[in-house]
Amino acid sequence: MQKIFRCLLSVFVLLTLNTFAQDFTYSNISIVSATFSGGNLNIRKDDGTGSYTAPQWTAAGTTQSPVAYVSGLAPTVAGAFTITCASVPDSVFVRGSASDGINFIAKKVIVAASATTTHNFLYPATVGSHIFTASIVRFFKPFTINWEVSFDNGTTWRAIGATNNTLYVTRSTPQAEGTDYKWYHTVFDLSCRNAQYQSLDTAIISHVWSEFVDHVVLNYNDDSLFYYKIMNSPNVTLGSLLKFRDAECYTFAQLFLSSIKIQGVVRTNDYVYITPINNTVCGHTVNRFIVKDWSFGTPSATAACPAFPYKNTYVTSVGTMPPPYTAYVFTTSDVTDMVGIPGSCNVRPASYFNNHQIAKLDGVYYDACYGVTFPTLGAIKTAAFSGWNYRFTVGTNTEAYFSNDMSQSDLSETITTF
Repeated sequence: MQKIFRCLLSVFVLLTLNTFAQDFTYSNISIVSATFSGGNLNIRKDDGTGSYTAPQWTAAGTTQSPVAYVSGLAPTVAGAFTITCASVPDSVFVRGSASDGINFIAKKVIVAASATTTHNFLYPATVGSHIFTASIVRFFKPFTINWEVSFDNGTTWRAIGATNNTLYVTRSTPQAEGTDYKWYHTVFDLSCRNAQYQSLDTAIISHVWSEFVDHVVLNYNDDSLFYYKIMNSPNVTLGSLLKFRDAECYTFAQLFLSSIKIQGVVRTNDYVYITPINNTVCGHTVNRFIVKDWSFGTPSATAACPAFPYKNTYVTSVGTMPPPYTAYVFTTSDVTDMVGIPGSCNVRPASYFNNHQIAKLDGVYYDACYGVTFPTLGAIKTAAFSGWNYRFTVGTNTEAYFSNDMSQSDLSETITTF
């Protein structure tokens, strides 16, 4: 009742004196929504349920949608508001002041007629006062627009609240989506958050890479992205990594490269698939490797294969990683998995492989799941591997033979463009 009395009194003063004293607050004015347009980029949800849609800010929303633009553009914003009062003017002035010194100019808007005491008014889609600086990555968390209203033709203004959205600005137009590369929320976030204020290709690559080197890779919501949290993780795509937050090496290479592509950085021959060269030792193909650290005990198979004298066995149908998929389990073991090179958000990820996927940019090998780089292909086995392996089935068991002599095999690479 008190609010209605104040509103009626104010309107009476407006009608008789053509001015407002405006010595009260407008707690009965509410922001309903804010909608961004004018070239803003599509952003896919990490959970795979589609893209974020307008309006990007709503009063009813528990979380607000992200927004993205390419540098050199200015944001365009529209707003929807309500005023609750028994008697209202037929028009008001609205304006907004935003992050980065961007202003949305004052505009006279119509207060819609209503059968109730609640009336709507709309601030039309308006281009911000200046562009995001061309060729510079920006990151706003949040991008805040402080909204104001005036009842006296713009002489006096009162704050009516703020809208807040995470806003990303890419240096250049993102590369076109492909089968594996999509404009996911976390790709925008990881890239722009780390490459803030950067412009050069090399600087963007370096700053994006900084997300991976401390073995703590986070999504847009600061949730951990795990490398083999479950040692038999089935997730081998960028989308599955972001949805389930646990995946294999494929996905971390894709995340790193996607975070480069989203800035419009172009590199070819950047995705590397690594396998042993499949040489033959003791009549068998060497086709697996173990990543540090594994402990080599007393060899039990020297007579069977002097070059690969260490032998582990396991039940073939059970495999090396039975439930709950947190450790390797062997029936007998000369070689034991130890804590070694940590992976993303995991001090002891899976480490017994027949292949590996990493990135290669400007001659440098980037292993995003471990956060390390290598100058050459040969440097990988020296720095990262404990040994080589071959295995075969005998009845219901599998026999796995190991060597910690790194000269017993080598690596082969297949390079494609991601």
